[in-house]
Amino acid sequence: MKKILTFDCYGTLLDTSRLYDLIGNIAKTNNLSSIETIHIFSNYEDRLMYGEPFISYEQLIKNVLSYCDMELKTSLFSNYYDAIMKAHQEFPVFDDVMPCLTSLKEKGYELALMSNTTNSLMKYHLLKMNNIFDYVLTSDETKCYKPNLEFFRLAEIKFDLINKDHTHIAKGYWWDIVPAAKMNWNKIWIDRSHIKAGRNNEKPYTIIPNLTKLTLL
Repeated sequence: MKKILTFDCYGTLLDTSRLYDLIGNIAKTNNLSSIETIHIFSNYEDRLMYGEPFISYEQLIKNVLSYCDMELKTSLFSNYYDAIMKAHQEFPVFDDVMPCLTSLKEKGYELALMSNTTNSLMKYHLLKMNNIFDYVLTSDETKCYKPNLEFFRLAEIKFDLINKDHTHIAKGYWWDIVPAAKMNWNKIWIDRSHIKAGRNNEKPYTIIPNLTKLTLL
């Protein structure tokens, strides 16, 4: 039986912190609270992903920036759309990622990527990871965002997971571990944020702090 590993992208393989650093710096430079602005940005990103009909991630970011302007009574943030998207394109790969992925490929694993992003952004991400993935699924294709179970059902079909030895690997607990449990997938939680304990509802799962600790037969 073929072995396949599905991965989340943001926060699991790519470090997204520079996005929030950028938003905080824009706020600080313009005498606004960095903490409040990042909180507003994150809240509206979640609201538009999970509380509204599906829109592309690019349009979602435009709308989020517009809401930031509304909340903070400015016309500032909408002007930074290009810089925000550039920050997405330049998300760095965590140091532990490529040695791990390369080793997994050498051991014969198929690798698949599942991400709440667009195909246009994914091209940059894949280049940073040397186009090592065999399969990719984005929100452009699913017309929904994780943790929507439809995303996971479509991944199961596209990657033929039913007929393969499969494990899902992700940092996001609510976005990935919870729906993976509902799908009865094997799962590994990359606890980069050092939460250390999840919920019994989603067990069993393996917890590791980063991909250097990933061990698979």
